[in-house]
Amino acid sequence: MSDAFEYNDKGLGKLIKAFENIPYVKLGILGDSGKNTRKDDVALTNAEVGIKHEFGDGKMPMRSFLRMPITEKFQAALEQSGAFTKETIDQVIKEKSLHAWIQKFGILGEQIVLDAFQTGGFGQWRPSNMKYKKNQQTLVETQQLRDSITSEVIG
Repeated sequence: MSDAFEYNDKGLGKLIKAFENIPYVKLGILGDSGKNTRKDDVALTNAEVGIKHEFGDGKMPMRSFLRMPITEKFQAALEQSGAFTKETIDQVIKEKSLHAWIQKFGILGEQIVLDAFQTGGFGQWRPSNMKYKKNQQTLVETQQLRDSITSEVIG
């Protein structure tokens, strides 16, 4: 009796190649677009203000406006969006591209983040004490940080 093992990798190269260019979406304050520039006296970009809020710094506590909403709300929103219905999957197959489908995920993510701003982090963010603040590095008052949120499909 032989212990020979035969392996057929026919088609494996095509499969690997197909997975090399799977599109993905970036969500946040992207690039050097005009949406990254602030319109107040703060000498920081929206991305820099966003980092301070998202991760906190020595003077500012962490106030997640990206990770928290996406972590808590994206799965349910995705299920409700119909992104995985037979009709949607059939359309993806017909188009032979994931780009438009992935783009919908980015738009859904943007909406969730905007909903977080609208609802005070779904009720989790402390109300503003803007009248005591000396600068405008705020999460919600000027709406500049909120308005800088975009998504982009890569690939």
